[in-house]
Amino acid sequence: MSMVETSSGNVYADLRHPTAKAMLAKAQLVTAMTQAIEAKGITLDHAARLMGVPLDELSKLMAGQFQGRSTGELERMHKEIQQCRKI
Repeated sequence: MSMVETSSGNVYADLRHPTAKAMLAKAQLVTAMTQAIEAKGITLDHAARLMGVPLDELSKLMAGQFQGRSTGELERMHKEIQQCRKI
């Protein structure tokens, strides 16, 4: 029989990732960016241009491939989306 463990609230910490806090912060930023893009009705192409990244890079970020990006860079990208007017 398998044992079930209660989560700490940070999946990266639960998996003993060496930079768990930073990874959680990045995941939260990407989630906030995704929600803002959807709420404002911005196309992914438009969002990518606002953020200054190629569309395929934005798609990778939204798919969870953000480990190589700095928190500062993700914060800047999030700010660009927040400042965009709703369509």
